[in-house]
Amino acid sequence: MLKTNMDITKLHRAKPFFPEEDKPYILQAWKEILETGMFIQGKYVSEFENLFASYCGTKYAIATNSGATALEVALRATGIEGKKFLVPTQTFVASVSAIVRSNNIPVITDINKDTQCLDLEIIKANVDKDTAGIMWVHMSGMIAPDYHEIKAYCDKNDLILLEDASHAVGASIDNIKAGNLGLAGCFSLFATKIITSGEGGMITTNDEVFAEKCRVLRNHGSVRNPSEHPGLDFGVTCTIASSNYRMPEMAAAVGITQIKRVDEFVAKRNTLAARYAEKLDPAKVNIPTTPDNIVMTWWQYIVSLKEGFTLSDRIDICSKLLEEYNVPTANAYWPACHEQPAFEEYVRGYEYPVADDLLLRHFALPMYYEMTLEQVDYVAEAVNKLIK
Repeated sequence: MLKTNMDITKLHRAKPFFPEEDKPYILQAWKEILETGMFIQGKYVSEFENLFASYCGTKYAIATNSGATALEVALRATGIEGKKFLVPTQTFVASVSAIVRSNNIPVITDINKDTQCLDLEIIKANVDKDTAGIMWVHMSGMIAPDYHEIKAYCDKNDLILLEDASHAVGASIDNIKAGNLGLAGCFSLFATKIITSGEGGMITTNDEVFAEKCRVLRNHGSVRNPSEHPGLDFGVTCTIASSNYRMPEMAAAVGITQIKRVDEFVAKRNTLAARYAEKLDPAKVNIPTTPDNIVMTWWQYIVSLKEGFTLSDRIDICSKLLEEYNVPTANAYWPACHEQPAFEEYVRGYEYPVADDLLLRHFALPMYYEMTLEQVDYVAEAVNKLIK
C-alpha cells in the first residue's frame, strides 16, 4: 500500500456533486411540487429547457426522461424509417438500440484509435445509398477534431448528423458547443454524467418543426385538443404512436441547479485530467490528449495499456488497483456494441481491428468533481507502480 494521509476509501469511479448552497432551492422546489401536485410538464421543466438551450446556443431544448429516450425521440422525429445510420461500436448500447427502436438499421463501425470516435474516413468507408445519417458519439466528451470536414461531408451528401452528446454537456470545438453541431444533440442526465437530474435526457436543436415533433413524440404522440368551453376537457388527438418520455418536475428542479454549474464542473475535470497527464508515466500507459481548439468534458479519464498487453493483463492490473490500493476503475465500453448478442445481425461482414485491440487494453480511472489533486497523485502513483 502506498503511503498517504488521504482516506483512500473515499475514492469513487464517478460521483454527482450538489453544492450545499443549491440544496435549499431543490428542496423548496420539491416542497412546492408536492403541495401543488404539478409533477409533470410544469414550470421547472420549461425553465430547465430554456436554460439548457441557452447554454448550448440552440433555439430549442426538449427534456425527456433519459438519454436513451432522447436519442429515440430524436431519431423518430426525423420521420425516417428503414434506412441506415452509422454508429461507432465504442458507445453504450442505448445508441444502437435507439436506431433499432426507430425502425432503422444500425451500421456499427470501427473507431479512430486516438479519439475512440468516428472520423471522416470511417464514415466515408461505410456510407452507401441506403445511409440516412450518422449517430455521432462524443465519446467521454471528446468532439472529433475533424468535425468541420464531417459536417461538410454530411451536408453535401444529405446525411443527418445527430449528436449522441451523452458525455458532452460543456464540450466545444472552436467555441461551438456540443448540441449545436448538427440537426440535434442528445444528452444524458444520468447520475454518472457531467451534470445530472437523477434520471433524464435533453434534445437540443435549431429546427422549429423538428422540435415540435419531439415534443409530441415524448407525450404519447398526442396533442391536447382545444377546449370549446373554458374549463372542460376535450381530450387529445394522437397523431403518431409513441409512449411517455416526459421528464418529471422534480428531476427538472435538480437539473436547473446543475446546468448553471456546467462550466465550473468541466473546468475542474480538465484540471484533474491535466494532473493525470502530468503524473502518469507515458511509458506505462497511453495518455489521452485533446487539440487546443477542443474543450473536452472528461466524462471518464480513459487510458490504455501499451500494445502487447492483453485482456488478462488489464483484468489483473485493475483487480490489483482495487484490492491493493482501493482504486476503482471502469471499462466503458467493453464488451463493445459489435460484440453484443442483441446486435449480432447488424455486424455480419464488418471488421473492428482498432476496437478489438484497443478496448481490451483500455480502462478508466476515477473522475468526478470532488476528487482532489492529492487523490489523482495517489491513483497515478498506484498505476505507475503496478504496470511493469
